[in-house]
Amino acid sequence: MMQRLEMDQIRQWLPNRENDHNTTKRDYGQVLLIGGSAGMGGSIIMSAEAVVHAGAGLTTVATDSNHHTALHSRLPEAMALPLQDLAGISERIKKSTVVAIGPGLGLDERAVNVFRIVLASIRDHQILILDADALTLLAREKSKLRTEHVILTPHAGEWKRLTGLEPDEQIDEQNQRWAKDLGATIVLKGDETRIYTSEESYLNIKGTPAMATGGMGDCLTGCIAGLCAQSEDALPGVLSAVYMHSYIGRELAENQHIIRPTQIAEALPVYLKKLTHM
Repeated sequence: MMQRLEMDQIRQWLPNRENDHNTTKRDYGQVLLIGGSAGMGGSIIMSAEAVVHAGAGLTTVATDSNHHTALHSRLPEAMALPLQDLAGISERIKKSTVVAIGPGLGLDERAVNVFRIVLASIRDHQILILDADALTLLAREKSKLRTEHVILTPHAGEWKRLTGLEPDEQIDEQNQRWAKDLGATIVLKGDETRIYTSEESYLNIKGTPAMATGGMGDCLTGCIAGLCAQSEDALPGVLSAVYMHSYIGRELAENQHIIRPTQIAEALPVYLKKLTHM
């Protein structure tokens, strides 16, 4: 039976810094974000802003070198790697708690090579998030997912490419069967995002039409990466991130016609503090 996410449940899972004394940045996880081919830097930068504001200890962004100035202008807290530096990406993966790939990655030969390096380098103890173009590459490459902690974040069209299920066929029973077959946690994005594991399923609170803006999924990917980096188990991090993303959007929509993804990222520290001290 599908469980509806509730605030009281989420509050128990959110990271609370005041309970952690004598800690350093490395105690809050290291996130590697990979994406942003030439001309698509905004996607991965929006993801990075959400990671940093969610509280991850260290954030590195592998993106086209043309975007490094923009990244550091908006987010000096993040480190940068050139997207074409496959050896550097492989080395950084070894140090990462969470690796997220896909926003603005593209589908060209370089993107394919980066995708293959990530899947070959990831290890069982690490969390791997596949979003956007990485989902299309997964469907094309039919690659084996080597880590036990894989999170896929498709919308209905991407889910169809992965499973062959038409949107009206994407019912809970089918989706959960595919989650088990893929060995992954599925975050099926929509007005009421649904999350599936091999054994359980969850229904998020409703979002708002004010969130129907470009980059909102990139922000969600960053939220998931940032909170998973601070969670002992991946699933509470996923559920907390999905809930917080919609919750903040709804709160901001009380006074705004539309919500930009970067506004949700910027609001994360305030609402994380608020919900952990209610």
